[in-house]
Amino acid sequence: MNLKLYAIKNSSQRAGPIQLVVVDLDRSKYYPLNFVCVLPRYFRILERRSSKFAKLFGIRSHDMAKKLLIDASRQEPDPEIQNLITKRLKDINAVPTASPKGVCCGQLVQ
Repeated sequence: MNLKLYAIKNSSQRAGPIQLVVVDLDRSKYYPLNFVCVLPRYFRILERRSSKFAKLFGIRSHDMAKKLLIDASRQEPDPEIQNLITKRLKDINAVPTASPKGVCCGQLVQ
């Protein structure tokens, strides 16, 4: 899979002004034929595995999201989209990685 982020500017405020979607350039060169999934707006959703992105990439979802965002930040000329990507990178870097917890007591395993 040759994955890349694709930014869509929406005129309606319901879905947000900009939506970042993951596309597979091996499927097709043109959106929406190469659509894979939407990059989650809130990265704590990745921990719960409730988004399609988290279901597709599993435990690699944080790393994959970070890689896609970094690649997109290097290539994106639009300052509005660049600001959104930078904000999402800060958000994903602020999310702590999951620590193993005991099944019975719920305390951190050392």
